[in-house]
Amino acid sequence: MDFRNNFSHTKYTVPLALGLTGLAYPFKTGIDNYKIIYLLVIAVAATIPWDSHLLKNNVWGYPERAVIGLTYWKIPIEELFFFVVQTYITSLVCILMGKSIVPSAYLPTLPITPPSPSIEEAKPKKPKHIIQNDYKTLRRLGLFGAILVIALIAIGSRLTQKGGHGTYMGLILVWAGPIILFLWSLSFQYILSIPRRNVLIPIFLPTLYLWFVDTLALKNGTWVINPEKSFELKLWGYLDIEEAVFFLVTNTLITFGQLAFDHALAVINGFPETFNFEIPSWPSVFLMISGLSLRVKQYPSKRILDLRDAIVKLQHKSRSFSLASSVFEGRLRIDLVLLYAFCRNADDLIDEAETPEEARKALSRLSQAVSNTFGQHQSCEKSMLQSRDSLKAPISMLYDLPEEMAASLETLPVENLPLRPVQGLLEGFEMDLQFPPLEKTNQNAFSTNLSDDKFPIKTERDLERYAYCVAGTVAELLLNLVFHHSPSSDITTKEREDIIQAGVNMGIALQYINISRDIAKDALMGRCYLPTAWLVEYKLTPSMVVQKPDQPEIRVLRKKLLDIAMSLYYENKTMIERLPEHCGARKGIRGAVENYVEIGRVLLEKDGNGEMPIGDQATVSKTRRLWVFVKALCR
Repeated sequence: MDFRNNFSHTKYTVPLALGLTGLAYPFKTGIDNYKIIYLLVIAVAATIPWDSHLLKNNVWGYPERAVIGLTYWKIPIEELFFFVVQTYITSLVCILMGKSIVPSAYLPTLPITPPSPSIEEAKPKKPKHIIQNDYKTLRRLGLFGAILVIALIAIGSRLTQKGGHGTYMGLILVWAGPIILFLWSLSFQYILSIPRRNVLIPIFLPTLYLWFVDTLALKNGTWVINPEKSFELKLWGYLDIEEAVFFLVTNTLITFGQLAFDHALAVINGFPETFNFEIPSWPSVFLMISGLSLRVKQYPSKRILDLRDAIVKLQHKSRSFSLASSVFEGRLRIDLVLLYAFCRNADDLIDEAETPEEARKALSRLSQAVSNTFGQHQSCEKSMLQSRDSLKAPISMLYDLPEEMAASLETLPVENLPLRPVQGLLEGFEMDLQFPPLEKTNQNAFSTNLSDDKFPIKTERDLERYAYCVAGTVAELLLNLVFHHSPSSDITTKEREDIIQAGVNMGIALQYINISRDIAKDALMGRCYLPTAWLVEYKLTPSMVVQKPDQPEIRVLRKKLLDIAMSLYYENKTMIERLPEHCGARKGIRGAVENYVEIGRVLLEKDGNGEMPIGDQATVSKTRRLWVFVKALCR
């Protein structure tokens, strides 16, 4: 039977045109292009000999009128292009899914106590949920997976040797099985540790799409499978079971390949003490191999666990920065997460103290620990005789600090940060402790016996100083990390200073928005950040704001503060475009800023419509926040 005569006049390019819809995301965005290109080269090189063998042995065929006519090893140029389209689509889905996690946090760890909370599910103080990346458990699962793949290879080999109707299926399993086994052996621990959706969606979403496309192609006779070499079973309609398995297997290959790259980069970026050099924006294959070659027993388990704790803190405390952090890449993203965890833990250390006296003592111990850490690191730089591990000893001696606080200071990248803004941050916490304590009465209500003289924010200058301490310093630290991780940037020292100052101003603006949003929340804590000098104009005092924050005059003052914040935002936003693009710094900072500024816009919108009582906290819906974020990235 000459099955080549059973074709329609449908052009081969129809399913390829449908496949091009997967290229909607602009390649010029630079989203891990090197990983896509590496995999494109490997995929095309590995598929050409196999597909050529199928054509030579009449496993499948195509009509001459359905193709342009250009071939390579008897393979139509359209089919070669399809290899590229499928690899690109699946790689892109895999990379985009991977942006939701910090890969280094999902590396396997050797047993260590206490267990770390799960990044995905755990909340603070609920350690019973842990990432399933225990070394021994992963090895057992990895062995089971390897045996399964070997069994499929054996089945494929048997079908190929037998010939006949199982030939096509056998060739698929014999060709793809060894590659899947190789990738599984390299990265099964990482593949099993990351969220299931990050593995399954890149496999099954493109597979379903390509099943649909292939169904149309087979229906219209764009190509035909030889019934003598196939089982003649249909998954549905015109889709042969072999074609369904082929797309499932190839998308598994592509996904596993991308995850192997992620695994290698997770090791390289996550362990700067082992790979103590600048990671190029286009890592070489040899560098990735060196990352995969590092044994799990050599992984610094405590650093991985501390990084997970930092991510838990980020996800539960800041939706805006958590979303923006997905844009940052490599070591910059890790350092920013660790910086955020330190700042948040320091804030919690003060806010969660039972009495102001305990908070002051804790702040004093933290200040001493910070000074010791930075001071000993500077001594280490001068002598060049010690490793950074020796710098952890002073912190270990200060365990009257909460364990989480001590750990975040231990992992803080002090070698890349100046001390002055860190001290400024602690000064901001000291200003918070200057507010008069708010005591409860027997009726479980707050006492109103507050002295207005004790409120520290008396003038607009005091407010600006406070905003610098608690937010401007964080922006300064963040930008120092950006410039540290972008050493090849052509920005001059003067430009760098201007950009950092603009970042400080932007941090102040965002803190003003934060204060505007939390007037009622702060009042419950006995705090009023609106300057006393502003309140006097409306015959108000800080204690009156604490007692009754929802007053018409306070809404006027909130708008005044928001207007100042928006003015600072517009004055300094252009500096974002002068930031380095390396490691996603410019896009990530732009996204974080725009998300937070959107809170201010919501406040101004609702204030203008009279819809926003002081007691209500402005929130931005997930849809609106995502839309603002996407627009910021596409500029």
